[in-house]
Amino acid sequence: MTDKLLTIIVPSYNMEAYLERGLSSLLVDETRLKLLDVLVVNDGSKDRTSEIGHKFESDYPGVFRVIDKENGHYGSCVNRGLKEARGTFVKVLDPDDAFDTEVFARYLDFLSGKEVRENADLILSDLVEVDGEGKIVSTTRYSEYSNPFSVAQILSYDRQNWFIHGLAYRTQKLVDMGYVQTEGMAYTDNEWTFFPMSTVEKCYRFNDVLYLYSVGREGQSVSDEVHVKGLGKEAGMVRRMIEIYPSYVGKINKENLDFLKDRLITLANNMYQLYLVAFKKYSLDEEPLKSIDALLKQDSYKEVYQATDNYTTLIAKIKFRPVRYWRRHQNLKLRIMDAMYKMADTLNKIRK
Repeated sequence: MTDKLLTIIVPSYNMEAYLERGLSSLLVDETRLKLLDVLVVNDGSKDRTSEIGHKFESDYPGVFRVIDKENGHYGSCVNRGLKEARGTFVKVLDPDDAFDTEVFARYLDFLSGKEVRENADLILSDLVEVDGEGKIVSTTRYSEYSNPFSVAQILSYDRQNWFIHGLAYRTQKLVDMGYVQTEGMAYTDNEWTFFPMSTVEKCYRFNDVLYLYSVGREGQSVSDEVHVKGLGKEAGMVRRMIEIYPSYVGKINKENLDFLKDRLITLANNMYQLYLVAFKKYSLDEEPLKSIDALLKQDSYKEVYQATDNYTTLIAKIKFRPVRYWRRHQNLKLRIMDAMYKMADTLNKIRK
């Protein structure tokens, strides 16, 4: 690594319509720009993605670099970026997203501070979801903390909303732990919020909205249609994290282990929510969910299993424990649950 402050990995596949906006959002003043190491990892795109990246590389030499590689999906781009990262810290920017440029300048000043640059393992910052017109759809603001703070101090709300877009890590921490993101499948961003947290010690809070997360794009992996098709792979990703969790027991600090356990509870609950509630209208193969559930029944996951059993959601303003009911009746037709969905649909139509 060199004297670069921050490496930004931009995994890019057929993003010609969005990439220029994302890269342009990084164009701070010349002094701060020199602190940046921006890696546009072109994942075998068939459009102008590489051309756009190389234009920035030509216009801002020593700041932007393009890595042209064969298609290997999101995780392979992150892995390649980490291998070539020169910055003290590393952060991921999806090519259809952007940073708030003015906030980004202050973010770099924050990272440049002697205490943060020498001590921070993790930097936490806020994010917003924006639509195609740039209108804010939702905001994720993390709790205020006194810097530095430990993993044990991270509050429950924040643990449940621990998104890749709000996190930057010390690069050397990821290198030392041998961090490798799963390749060849979607939703591996969950790994970025999980495995590195096993080694984090000192956390720092940058208290402003930096990341502009774009929603509503056709073909986006978070859209319902695309999400449903990839749900089995996402469940496989969660299962992988569950399987690896016991290997950390007795080998990492208790506060880090507790954080990973809380992340597993959140991720597992999300899987149950998607299969049993949000996407109930689709004809889903529940085998991936049953595989996760069978795994959680093992002694290593007692607390996780119990927490998911107590998971509560609202259907038509009525509290319901879908996981507990499903576990007891998953071989039946779930008449009660189906009836509640029909009741909810009826109530929603009446309200309209």
